[in-house]
Amino acid sequence: MNEQPREPVWTPETGEDRAEVLAQLAKLLAHPLFSQSRRYPKFLRYLVEQSLAGNEELLRERALGVAVFQRAPDFDTTQDTIVRLTAAEVRKRIAQYYHDPAHRGQLQIDLRPGSYVPVYRWERAEELARTPVPSADARFYQVPRRWVWIAAGIAVLIAGVLATRALVELGAERQSAMHQLWAPILEDPGQVELVIADLATPFNGQSPTPALASGTTSKLMDMLRTREMVNFRDSQALNGVTNVLAAHSKPYVLRLSSQASYTDLQHGPTVLIGGFDNVWTMRITEKLRYHFAPRAGTYRIAIDDRQRAPNDRWSLDLSQPGEKTSEDYALIARIFDPTTGHPVLVAAGLGSSGTAAAARFLLDPEQIDHLAAHAPANWQHKNMEAVLRTQIIDNREGPPQLLEYFFW
Repeated sequence: MNEQPREPVWTPETGEDRAEVLAQLAKLLAHPLFSQSRRYPKFLRYLVEQSLAGNEELLRERALGVAVFQRAPDFDTTQDTIVRLTAAEVRKRIAQYYHDPAHRGQLQIDLRPGSYVPVYRWERAEELARTPVPSADARFYQVPRRWVWIAAGIAVLIAGVLATRALVELGAERQSAMHQLWAPILEDPGQVELVIADLATPFNGQSPTPALASGTTSKLMDMLRTREMVNFRDSQALNGVTNVLAAHSKPYVLRLSSQASYTDLQHGPTVLIGGFDNVWTMRITEKLRYHFAPRAGTYRIAIDDRQRAPNDRWSLDLSQPGEKTSEDYALIARIFDPTTGHPVLVAAGLGSSGTAAAARFLLDPEQIDHLAAHAPANWQHKNMEAVLRTQIIDNREGPPQLLEYFFW
């Protein structure tokens, strides 16, 4: 079947047309994808208002850096990429907004890759009739094909994009929230131990899931698990972290969780990537307030809070097919571990999408600013934990959402 053509671009020409665009913009900015941010609504509002005013000459990278982000008129766009990074995130959030069937039939505000000039479209009546609306209790829906190429391209680049954005923020001389989070790792004199989960080695010598523990794994999978294996999303998270370390000339060594030893972790600061499948994450977090907890005899795993009775509000059912998982949860932590004498940074999800969202949070200055707004004074020198949620759309994680936090 041939791909359906995209809706033609609609040009608002009258005062009524422009008012309709502004009304749709207000709906977008009121949605949690935008309302929980400061930077993204400001950027999108400026683009739309200037385009409606016919000021497309102002919608160039350097002009946007000056007008929206208060950069100097001669700032170097090759070194300071804030405009490009912000536009990429805004495109992703716009795509997620229009994925929701509740927004079918609305005027579409689009931002094409490589351009800062918004375009406007109305969804065709025949496409509305062709696309079924899920029932009220449906958990999943089919993503319209016209957005898939946008979401896929952004997802592939997300680790590098967020890492670059983090480097710009970390390079600032001011004591930013990003600096306060990362300084203990970057300023510790030892080399960083990067420990990523080894999927070929079950946790504590046993399989982390009932299906594997029951002996139902095929002989082929048993053979494959005797070799070193890592998760693709874990690798993306690792890439973002190594970019930060390399930019600060911070030496590091990469180890699989099955190969790292307690002696290794005593050499310097540690970054742990992965949750249930990383033995060191489980050991470091097992006594913390927020910690990982399997549900005995089931396929469900969870993050529990020691200040509440165990429940499944932050849990994941591993028996569900991946394409039917609508959300994941994650734990981030920065601990000054007394047993090793060095700080430990943790990015770990219940599933791989949760781990990717955790790393994304740690590399996003705006997300860290949000966390810092709840932090006590001098939190650079304190222990910290936070629980995150990410919505999964088209089998890819969305922006991380901060749920709870604890400093001590």
